Amino acid sequence: MPRGRKKVLTPTLEDYLVVIYEIQQKQPAARISTVARKVGVTFPSVTNAVRRLADLGYVDYEKYGLITLTPKGKRKAQTMLVLQKRIKNFFHYVLGVSMDAAEKIARHLSHYLTARTRERVKEFYRIIINFDKSKAEELEKFIKESRELVNAPELPQEVLDDLAAIERGEKEEEEEGE
Repeated sequence: MPRGRKKVLTPTLEDYLVVIYEIQQKQPAARISTVARKVGVTFPSVTNAVRRLADLGYVDYEKYGLITLTPKGKRKAQTMLVLQKRIKNFFHYVLGVSMDAAEKIARHLSHYLTARTRERVKEFYRIIINFDKSKAEELEKFIKESRELVNAPELPQEVLDDLAAIERGEKEEEEEGE
């Protein structure tokens, strides 16, 4: 691997994997030009990213050739898509965030979750996405487990103070965009 090129799968490279996967759902392989159009970047940017993905074992690619995901690349892309779908659905259907904003949040947030966090998200999603009264005990148990995981059986005073401020109706500064 040339000097300066990191041997890690970055969030940007994960995005390229997902795009290549989506292209391969419609055709047998992707091309640099197709990926560049879909992502909205230059051919050299895609070429550099694809070379890094090849170096990491996520794609098969030869100069001026077709791009195909390796089994490792396909698994990673599928994992990212499932996680993004869950995060998007949570933000949209549980929190009431617009679908466009939920998709952007999901794309960004999905890159930073550890395997353990992804498991917790999956379990929370299972409980909350179609929540009704019958799942109240399960939700309570999940929250207690979560607090035990971070050694916080009781909420800290700062959290209780914030909750009190919310209940008093104190306005928060709203961020632009959502």
